[in-house]
Amino acid sequence: MRVVVALLTVLVLAPPVAHAQETPRMGGVLKVATIGEPPALDIPMSTATQVFEIMWHVNEGLFTYDRSWNPIPHLAESYTLTDGARRYTIALRRGVRFHNGREMTAADVVPSLRRWGTVASVGKGLWKNVEAIEAKDPYTVVIFLKQPSASFIFGLSEPHAAIYPRESLEAAGEGSLKEFIGTGPYRFVEHRPDRHIRLARFKDYSARVEPANGFGGKRTAWLDEILFIPVPDTAVRLAGVETGEYHHAMFVKQDAWERIKALPQMESRIVKPRGWAVAVLNHKAGLMTNKKVRQALQATLDMEPIMAAGFGHKDFIRLDPSIFFPEQPWHSTVSAALYNQHDRDKARRLLKEAGYARQPVRWATTKEYEFMYKNALVAKQQMEDVGFVVDLQVVDWATLNARAEKPELWEIASTGFVFSADPANHVAFRCTFWGAWCNEDKERLVADLRAESDPKKRKAIVERLQAIFYEDVGHVKLGDYFTLDAARRELRGEFRTAPRMYFWNTWLSR
Repeated sequence: MRVVVALLTVLVLAPPVAHAQETPRMGGVLKVATIGEPPALDIPMSTATQVFEIMWHVNEGLFTYDRSWNPIPHLAESYTLTDGARRYTIALRRGVRFHNGREMTAADVVPSLRRWGTVASVGKGLWKNVEAIEAKDPYTVVIFLKQPSASFIFGLSEPHAAIYPRESLEAAGEGSLKEFIGTGPYRFVEHRPDRHIRLARFKDYSARVEPANGFGGKRTAWLDEILFIPVPDTAVRLAGVETGEYHHAMFVKQDAWERIKALPQMESRIVKPRGWAVAVLNHKAGLMTNKKVRQALQATLDMEPIMAAGFGHKDFIRLDPSIFFPEQPWHSTVSAALYNQHDRDKARRLLKEAGYARQPVRWATTKEYEFMYKNALVAKQQMEDVGFVVDLQVVDWATLNARAEKPELWEIASTGFVFSADPANHVAFRCTFWGAWCNEDKERLVADLRAESDPKKRKAIVERLQAIFYEDVGHVKLGDYFTLDAARRELRGEFRTAPRMYFWNTWLSR
């Protein structure tokens, strides 16, 4: 049978707003000011959104999302689900070329997906349910699951399930890729650290024929080149767009919104919601392995000043206890009393019960995402008021990502958890993410959630998971945030309304 995936309405990728000059123009070099050096270029090897928002122009997957966050084929032509929803038979598009000129076949897809299941955070969780994968013929891949999974197709639709040439995977072995070859509308040219990442139009790109739809459908490389330029200072990123040095700047200060609206050469791009700010806790080593210390931290924090410091403008924050956004069907107020407690007496009592002896709490954060640093700075003050000793360690984003993989080096780490189309794949639940929150009851419920397809039953499981998240203090949610990007008006295209950054179907009007 042919599968049609139905999804309850969530955050929708709106179609682009019409402007007077919307006729695409071929040519030009797009200059994008990013928050800094990415921690990697190998998409499956990193949980950082920045990595795939650069490299998914180069590397594509079998599936992606339409504007309603339904999985749709991309490098796949179609798929069927049989044997009690345990067998995926995926037909590949023919004639799709890698940037080295060779045609993509099942011999590339099978090792790419095996690697995704070995190294990617979501992939590792989902691959436990894979019995086998095989190339039935050059254009057909069959995946056998141990049990039905509502989450598997969503995992394949995430950018981390990217397809690479088999020879690139063989050269990488068990490590990171040594070359970046894909099927995307742009090919990788060079990475000059602290200077730029350069992509160029792939002239032999095999586009789909359907109209653009969310991240899917036809992708066109109108630009000659894209330069992703690391600019760690927020003010410098914004000033560069004002002067025309850059065409687009990521994560500018939200308190600059009124100014941007008043400048005729600029447009703002608001992603609402983008994610939620979080203090990730280390469950594998150190002080945060003590549940009462985690509970003391949870009891301490007053989220309103923390979020206000991080985002500056009240229209860009939302205090909400849910792991999922109000725009999603999985939103819940379960355990809301444990969010935003700012109960100093309770925190001091819990620290005493924990036997806390003023050992330093190492909090790793970064100024490249300025909100992370400012969130941590205010939280540090609040923690010290109840008796914590906090060692705030400010590093660049790439270093923070590397440090988070070494549990002996930290207790708390700053990041943001972004929108997840499928609840079972949410990073907040992953045992494989920083800090290794591997609560047994949580793991069992996540497995149940992946197998369940009934929306009402899934919602009930989500609520039980949220109760465990707060009771065990998996991590500490600070609040929802909406991001502000700035762009020159001559930069046109569909990127303006998307919750994830991309520049195919985008052009420079002059």
